[in-house]
Amino acid sequence: MTTSEEATRLLCDLVALPSVNPEHDAGFAEVPYGEGRVVDYVQRYFRRFDLRTERQEVLPGRENLLVFIPGQDCSASAILLEAHTDTVDVQGMNAPFAPLVDNGRVYGRGACDTKASLAAMMLALKELLQEGVMLPRDCVFAAVADEEFHMAGAQSVAERGMHLAAAVVGEPTGLRVVSAHDGHMYVRMVAHGKAAHTSTPEQGVNAIYIVNEVINVMRRRAASVYPERRHPLCGSPLLMVSMINGGTSFHVVPDACEIAVDRRLIPGETWHDALEEVKDWVAEDLPAETCKRVEFEPPDKAVAAMETPIGHPLVHTLRSAIEAELGRSQVMGVPWNTDASHYAGAGIPSVVFGPGDVAQAHSIGEFVEIRQLTSAVDILKRFLLKGDAVSV
Repeated sequence: MTTSEEATRLLCDLVALPSVNPEHDAGFAEVPYGEGRVVDYVQRYFRRFDLRTERQEVLPGRENLLVFIPGQDCSASAILLEAHTDTVDVQGMNAPFAPLVDNGRVYGRGACDTKASLAAMMLALKELLQEGVMLPRDCVFAAVADEEFHMAGAQSVAERGMHLAAAVVGEPTGLRVVSAHDGHMYVRMVAHGKAAHTSTPEQGVNAIYIVNEVINVMRRRAASVYPERRHPLCGSPLLMVSMINGGTSFHVVPDACEIAVDRRLIPGETWHDALEEVKDWVAEDLPAETCKRVEFEPPDKAVAAMETPIGHPLVHTLRSAIEAELGRSQVMGVPWNTDASHYAGAGIPSVVFGPGDVAQAHSIGEFVEIRQLTSAVDILKRFLLKGDAVSV
């Protein structure tokens, strides 16, 4: 049984290391940005065990850390345990990197998303190594960068070409197994109008009005089509206009207007088909002259949905470990996206699992229950000891 004191201390150490994702400033790593401080800590943590480690630069000055734990059957494909080291920013938080332990919880930026998962994986592996246990198959532990923006860390791991039987990605799932989740596509649409003085609007073409027409088409069509297209775990697709920018002056007919669209993809959908569908709606419902002024740019980001069948041995093995620890287990789908998309896209059966409630992720009062943290450690240990059962 894992002691809550050690798990709490480890998580507090990780929270105290600022690792905010700099997002658009991809290579910026000055405090509090960048993951290097956490990567250094994780590497020191495993140094005592004389394991092979590898630092993998994925963005300027920002690295993944891979730790390789040998198993009994070196010919079998390895299990990947992965958790990201970056966090979102800290606006509105008071002392976000000064972890607070109170009433059975650890508070601080990243405590839930997802340094609790990172700590649980680290401690599970440490305890197994200290006990002298040889796992049934190799394990690769990956502490990765940039999940909160472009997922460059997971992409680098997936593209490395390792032979992996399964991947467990750490995120706050309340100790439930997420076997399916949405993907997403971020795309911009620009309307090109014609400027004129607002006193003679007939001499111009109002780009904001064009955008309004496009939005109405997308909302009407999505409300009609998407409810009929349901996934049993993830529900229906979603489309949301999340940003808008247009116009230059009170007295100028706007010649350009841009919107950002967030399209959530359910398993089985591709971003290409989803984008072409929206383009078709606009082409079918708006006049040809209007459509000529509408431009959909290539997606800013497109990440596939993830699904591993509920009956897959990976899901069964993790569920068994959870049931042995908690007396119950649950498999679910979620409408958010994780690094698991990239592993599933590389043909690696994947699930998402970890302590914490996603409602706390990115919040001002972010916290994780210590009870869930310690349970996660013991569940992961049980799971790894049954690693020979994860593949078909």
